[in-house]
Amino acid sequence: MGKLAERLADEKRTGVYRTEVTEALEEAAGIVGLPIVRVDLRDSSADRLLADCAQAAVARPLAGWDAVAAALADPAWTPPPGRVLLIEGFEELLDDGAGSLEPLVAALDSAAAQHRLRGERFFAVFLDPGRRVALDPLYDRRRLASTTVPAHAVEDQGGDT
Repeated sequence: MGKLAERLADEKRTGVYRTEVTEALEEAAGIVGLPIVRVDLRDSSADRLLADCAQAAVARPLAGWDAVAAALADPAWTPPPGRVLLIEGFEELLDDGAGSLEPLVAALDSAAAQHRLRGERFFAVFLDPGRRVALDPLYDRRRLASTTVPAHAVEDQGGDT
């Protein structure tokens, strides 16, 4: 099992993160059996963010961010083995003004904390290739890539002996 799959298998790591690419996340989630729910915010605005997130994540309107957090923390929404919520297309919201994603991140943090307390796995991950969201990375693909060199990539550096 790879490092990312190990992280997703560890309920103590439940939380809100960012990632630059989805391929490794999709593979690791498949290995540990976590379904991925995609939340596409490309057509959202600051005024519609609450309604769009509620509809995309739990498929029903909710009255506020506390209700979104409670719905995402509900064990019925996240049955074992857990769930990955992948948020993408939010860049325009960042351009609209500082803090436009703060209520969403706070709701996700609250839901993750509830899951962690119950020993459940819940990962909210922002697809953020530009590294614009102030969240910890789920994993550092560059660090992992730079430490792993395939055997066929190593060239013979020696000369004639």
